[in-house]
Amino acid sequence: MHMTDPLGPFQPMWDAWDEAHEEITRKPFTHFRRAVDIQFDELDEHLARGDEAAAAREAADVISIALNLMRRLGHGPDEIAEIVRSRAEHRMKGQALAILDKYQQVYDI
Repeated sequence: MHMTDPLGPFQPMWDAWDEAHEEITRKPFTHFRRAVDIQFDELDEHLARGDEAAAAREAADVISIALNLMRRLGHGPDEIAEIVRSRAEHRMKGQALAILDKYQQVYDI
């Protein structure tokens, strides 16, 4: 990882998908929702077998899907890095427990 990698440890993941950039930008948004569902199904299967390392790899794949969704939305690594920093600072920092409570109250999860 270079100091100029805006996505830090996720930059290689972004770079790995560059070869499919055009295809990703043409995918419907439903593709990304379904892809995440599939990853969670696979994660559940690994956990059922007690393979937490494999489950963690599936969780990394969820991050990859999120990055590709951002790509589909037209954002590059620098923009994504700024969106993530801003979201953490202005939406999550000091509010994590309230966010969890909202999801419990509103969505019962």
